[in-house]
Amino acid sequence: MIRWHVRMTVVGLFMFSAVLLLMRAQPYEYTRQQIFVADGCTAACLVGIQPGVTSVEDAVTLLEDSGWVSQVDNRTINNVSGYISWKWSDQKPDWINGNIEGEIWATQKQVVQIMIYGDLQLGDTRLVLGSPDQEIIDRAADRKGVFSLYTAFYSRAGLMIQSWEPCKVLEPLRRPVILTYILQSDPTIFPELDSLAELRHTCPFSRQ
Repeated sequence: MIRWHVRMTVVGLFMFSAVLLLMRAQPYEYTRQQIFVADGCTAACLVGIQPGVTSVEDAVTLLEDSGWVSQVDNRTINNVSGYISWKWSDQKPDWINGNIEGEIWATQKQVVQIMIYGDLQLGDTRLVLGSPDQEIIDRAADRKGVFSLYTAFYSRAGLMIQSWEPCKVLEPLRRPVILTYILQSDPTIFPELDSLAELRHTCPFSRQ
């Protein structure tokens, strides 16, 4: 009887290990190039639009030609400064949340920031990008005091990844993300402030 239990335990452990190995062997669905740094871009870009490189006029053209958007609203002043928003089409890739409009901010005739809501989890971006150069936990960002805003900077790639994390979150990597394409910078000029692990032990400040 004891031998039977031992045998079943060994079999169970073997099957569990096999499942883990199979999961690790599966290729990740997305790559850094597919989501962030496309061909022809020196840093993170969206449909060829790169902050600090692409002009406002070219950005509008690239959006319209991409097939990913259904309607572009150019609210810049004479293509110099302001912002551009758009609705997504059914041709957008599935890592983008199509329910929330994308936005571009521009100044001096040039794109400086692109923001979209991803249909990704924070853990997905970690698999693609690795550990960030800097992490910040803003406990005062939510006026209701229920969430903290986690921000990860990938300075050389020109990316900022944000995620609203509830108080005492147990699985922060499963939270959805906001993707912001920004100007490249030197990561050594930013001090390390927080880490993702601290989210499990912190809550927003009380607002009494």
